[in-house]
Amino acid sequence: MADDASITLTATLLPDEIAKTISGSMTVSPDDANDKWYYKLTACTTTSTNLIAGSFLDYTAVDDDTAPTAITTSDKVKFLFIKNTSTADGVVVCFDGGTAAYNLADGVFIGPEQSWFGRLPNTTVDNIHAISSDIGDAGDATANLIVAALIDDVA
Repeated sequence: MADDASITLTATLLPDEIAKTISGSMTVSPDDANDKWYYKLTACTTTSTNLIAGSFLDYTAVDDDTAPTAITTSDKVKFLFIKNTSTADGVVVCFDGGTAAYNLADGVFIGPEQSWFGRLPNTTVDNIHAISSDIGDAGDATANLIVAALIDDVA
């Protein structure tokens, strides 16, 4: 469909002698008119903050003087894609509303030039925090991220 997100991947795992190639795909579709797309090149700094902020994309017809719909912290993120475009620092993402930190036990680390995606069935915008990070210590620079999400506009 025109408003869907499609992910196709191939992963080769395990040592060379027993390597296994696994492939898969996923398609995410808006359920109704309240499911809206978000896209932003985000500067992720050395301070934990919300990963998503700003406005939804206007991908349906609106007149020229209609402002984009603002995202609220209570909106639910149904699908999230993050591409780290930086070549030096990674990022750690937290999904439980806590403070993102390099040593977070349940954080997700996305290294330089790496991507991560997933479906998040019950996670609000205010639950997702990010911070720039090296894998073993605090980050020392801003990491630029492409953030795309399908969000249920509950407000």
